[in-house]
Amino acid sequence: MTTRGIETRVYTCSADSRILANLPEVQIVIGGPPSKMPFEMYSSLLVSRHLIDVASSWADVIILHTGAGVAEYGWRKYRLLCIPFLHVDDKYESTLFGHYRALASLYTYPIKLQESRCVRHVPLVFANSSSLRSGVQLHIQGDRLTIIPLGVNIHRFQPTWNDDEYILMVGRISPTNNFELGLRAAANTSCKIVIAGIHEQKFSWYFRYLRKLVDESHQLRNRVEFLTPADDELVSLLQNCSLFLSPRIYDYLGLAALEAMACGKPVIAYNADEDSRHPPVMKCGKTYSMWQETLNTLMSDRRLREKVGRESRQFIEEHHTWKNTVDSMLEGIKTGL
Repeated sequence: MTTRGIETRVYTCSADSRILANLPEVQIVIGGPPSKMPFEMYSSLLVSRHLIDVASSWADVIILHTGAGVAEYGWRKYRLLCIPFLHVDDKYESTLFGHYRALASLYTYPIKLQESRCVRHVPLVFANSSSLRSGVQLHIQGDRLTIIPLGVNIHRFQPTWNDDEYILMVGRISPTNNFELGLRAAANTSCKIVIAGIHEQKFSWYFRYLRKLVDESHQLRNRVEFLTPADDELVSLLQNCSLFLSPRIYDYLGLAALEAMACGKPVIAYNADEDSRHPPVMKCGKTYSMWQETLNTLMSDRRLREKVGRESRQFIEEHHTWKNTVDSMLEGIKTGL
């Protein structure tokens, strides 16, 4: 946005200092209640409403990344285009609630109701994939959902064509990312396996589960490394791996997989919905034998890995750059206005 001469600000209650350092040209306004509060799905509505109040004195358009249910508040009170941007949302995935699964529908029902009302009244809603749009429309009614492709900084995430013969998985250490499937599929290989992710206290049980899975397997015990890399270290890990696994349970490619593709790496994924596009990704779903066979085929043929990697890079350049993302957003905003 800023390179196009559009003044852009980020309003938030907290921000990682490393993110601030990477955005020197963007003004980031920090203030208000903490973003982490009890009953997070509901407290985020209060936080987002506060940030709308603060930003309304400056902004012409607000893109709301959390607390989607209060977007209608900005439109109603300030007549300000306030666009909810829907990303991965655990409340639409009942299998992720663990021991509290039986209560999940009761806990999430009020917020689903609120978001349904919101979508019926705001002019525009963004969603980061067609599958997420379809999933959300099972719970909320509205035809204003516009798909915005996830974008990658292709100048930072770019190929070096190094191949250090290790398998990589990246993402939050969360059951959503389904890392155990990737570990089991890679168990009978001989190469190193790296899991690079962000640890969250609420999913500490899942990290312990993964460690136990590794420790109890004689095939994995000495070949798996858990890392929490800085940004530059993550780029290096992506550029030097042989293969990227994306066993996350959703039906579209996440940002980590797209960044790996931008670095010229082949990706094996649970799924990769792209509408009419056909990403050069091996889709294996939940079939363990397909994961194992595909992984072994790629790891045994370096030339094949490079061929698929070059196709991956080309796909990102055509469909998932920051320019693609901003173009889609600006076109949507023109429509909403």
